[in-house]
Amino acid sequence: MRTFSLFLLGLICAGVLVYGNMYWQEKTSVSSAEKTANVTEETDQSTEVEPDFDSLIVNWPEDAQASFKKAVADGTPYKLAIVGSLALGADENGWSEQVKSELIDTYGDNIEVKIFQYDTTSLTFVNGENVDEVLNYEPQLVLLEPFALNDNSNGVGGENNQESIQIFKRKLSEQNEDAVLILQPTHPIAGATYYPLQIEKLKDFAEENEIPYLNHWSAWPVDDEEALGELLAEDQETPSEEGHALWAEYLVDYFIAK
Repeated sequence: MRTFSLFLLGLICAGVLVYGNMYWQEKTSVSSAEKTANVTEETDQSTEVEPDFDSLIVNWPEDAQASFKKAVADGTPYKLAIVGSLALGADENGWSEQVKSELIDTYGDNIEVKIFQYDTTSLTFVNGENVDEVLNYEPQLVLLEPFALNDNSNGVGGENNQESIQIFKRKLSEQNEDAVLILQPTHPIAGATYYPLQIEKLKDFAEENEIPYLNHWSAWPVDDEEALGELLAEDQETPSEEGHALWAEYLVDYFIAK
């Protein structure tokens, strides 16, 4: 009887030891897995960095690149203003709205884009309340379509157009000395004689004054009146849907280098 009791006690002790060992191994395994998961999570969090936009903004003026990078580092949105005439198409799905959408999709919260569209001449714009509305936005980059076609249609000469640009540039610098101005012409039109010469002088003016100039006319069939006409509204005052898409594609390729 005593021998049987000892044997039974030995079995119980052995069972306790086996169970204890299995429990300990399971406990250690779970703990190890949790530690591994925590380390992995911490590593993932520590490797999260701001997106690298350097290659995407390579076409921008150097000053604009620097201020954009600073805004990203500071965690504040970079403010870009698109300014011009009804040729912007801001009331529909015009090129300005398409460009705005692409910029926000690409740069996210790092950029803020606002469109300022006015049915006016350059002289009225720069000497009235409209210019104050733009400046009150405090843009860091302005893409200006300087109402060239409106000026041409309303008897405002190219010299007055250029003077208006100079005034705007001065006011912009007074509001923010680091702000950058980029010029672009209004869309081309078919059958024009003086207007293309006015735009050529605008291009020369930009170069002489070291103002970045986006010559999107290079993407239009300016020498083919029939093809050009298909890219314009009937009155030629604004682009057609296809014209807006062409204009937008040119600008998106500039602002978002691929």
